Amino acid sequence: MSRRLLDLLRNKFLKDTATLQVSGLINQASQLISSAVIAFLLGAEGQGALGVAVMLQGLFYNLVSVGVIQAAVGQVASATARGMQGKVAAWMAFVAKTYVLFNTLLIVGGFFVLPRIGAAWYGSEDLGWWAWWLTLWPLVDTPRAVVVVALQGTRRMLPLAQLETAQELGRVFLVTAGAVITGTPEGAIVGEIISRLLAMFVGLEIYREAHADGGSYLPPLREVLRHVPEIPMRQGIAVAIRLGIVKNLSSIFLRVLPRLLIGGTAGLSWVAYFQIAQRIIDIPMMLLQGVSRTMLPALAERHGLKDLAGFRRLFVRTTWIAGSTIAIGILCVLALIPWICRHFYPDDYARPVFLSASILALGYIPMAFAVGLESFYLATNQVRANVVLALAGCAVTIPVNVYLVQHLPETGPLWGLSFYMSWVFVHFAYVAWWFRRASRTDLIP
Repeated sequence: MSRRLLDLLRNKFLKDTATLQVSGLINQASQLISSAVIAFLLGAEGQGALGVAVMLQGLFYNLVSVGVIQAAVGQVASATARGMQGKVAAWMAFVAKTYVLFNTLLIVGGFFVLPRIGAAWYGSEDLGWWAWWLTLWPLVDTPRAVVVVALQGTRRMLPLAQLETAQELGRVFLVTAGAVITGTPEGAIVGEIISRLLAMFVGLEIYREAHADGGSYLPPLREVLRHVPEIPMRQGIAVAIRLGIVKNLSSIFLRVLPRLLIGGTAGLSWVAYFQIAQRIIDIPMMLLQGVSRTMLPALAERHGLKDLAGFRRLFVRTTWIAGSTIAIGILCVLALIPWICRHFYPDDYARPVFLSASILALGYIPMAFAVGLESFYLATNQVRANVVLALAGCAVTIPVNVYLVQHLPETGPLWGLSFYMSWVFVHFAYVAWWFRRASRTDLIP
């Protein structure tokens, strides 16, 4: 028994997952603390305005961005497993080039579009301008994004966790400081942008240390820069776009549209209530990030080795264990919400936050079992199927969402969001069919 426990503790997948879990929990706790501080500094109206500005930027960002990070991580992991060192540098260069081009487009387009959206939807051009300020950070974030791809793809989870924790703690401090100094959402937004600039320097330093430590191949940054002008974007843009469609649809429906709709129908205060409820429910959901980000390179390695039995075993076990754990965690934090609101938020937050969280839990519990879906689609090159199922889900759930928003201004978007998340059952049906087909030959297609 003790030997099996020792082997378990030495398992790299579990060690990597635990590392990212600890980092994720620290980051989630810091976000929750900052939301409580912002609630007292800006009030529900000001916090809701800040949330709408962030979501306006998020809507525009998701409409023009692609799934570069996720696509590149899988390719770096596969290249590392097969000793193809040249491809590691090439995919890092691809991320850098794509980020610069797409985020420049984001800044230019946002200048003309976002202020008009703010004025048309919310009667406030200022909201649109705040959203445009936030379009600056993805471009600043380019070097850090390249570092993240390299560290995650080569399974350097400890330096990756250090980078993300440092970034989040710096963000919380600077956003809160900006709100304290100005007493308005503008200060918080400026703090957000400055934090991204500092994270860039931290990321570059962590990469240099990881490169010097040895281990899995990490190319010198100058080699990556040398590849940037020559790397053809068509090499990976097709996969990135297909993945980006799914990622962006999920982000738009899970985080962006509900807040924008609530802000337009129920008022900015309800945006703050929804944001706090979602942030609290996200505490156990943070377990998904650590597991899913470890699963992607792990599954990619097994796919590259054509190990169907190991691939299936890793996917099924992780899905059931992580999903069950997270579902129980959601129920636990739901029971704690009245106590959390009573001790850490203004009095007017308690009832609407608990109501919002109760509705969200209905969708988040089945979503907890989706921990490995994205990694499955990427590792098996089934991104097209993922896109088709995601678009079908939109076709089914959007009409229901429209009806709910029209008849339930405060909670309709929440019910619609939970219904959208239940589409995960269709994805699991496809995964079961894929495994059944693969088992006929005992080989990964």
